[in-house]
Amino acid sequence: MYTDYENPTEEQEEKRNEILLNENQLLNGLMELANEKEQNTGCEKIQIKRKGAVIIEFRVRPISEDESQDCWRKATKYTPYKKDQPRKALDTDTALYRSYLIYFATVDEDRDKVWDNKQFMAAKQIFKGVDVIDMILNAGEKARVIDIIDRISGFDDDEDLNEQVKN
Repeated sequence: MYTDYENPTEEQEEKRNEILLNENQLLNGLMELANEKEQNTGCEKIQIKRKGAVIIEFRVRPISEDESQDCWRKATKYTPYKKDQPRKALDTDTALYRSYLIYFATVDEDRDKVWDNKQFMAAKQIFKGVDVIDMILNAGEKARVIDIIDRISGFDDDEDLNEQVKN
């Protein structure tokens, strides 16, 4: 006795080929997205200008949901640990959260040169790169950098995404 898999009709064969094509397109799409993240494609160069002159420049990359959550946790104060009781969030410093987002979104090579610059940190007696961000960027500059990070991370693509879902 033959099953449909052993002796498929022409219509069944076409459906199977279509499914395989869709699976290959999906796999190719997944691989492309993973490679983009690994190779820092989708990055944007940021220039901080004051009085018309470029003071510093660095590249930022899209940030993942996990990285964003990690930044939020780092900027949040919690209740002290007590046995058999979960810790509760007390307060989140949004300015610090934004600094952590900038810090983690900065491409590693640029982060080492700019935010983790050992000479600058020693001269200013700073111990963490996020503190460098707080020291040198003003609120408007931070806001513009965050806007770019949000955009390249997909937060401003709602209309495009909705259009793609419809198709």
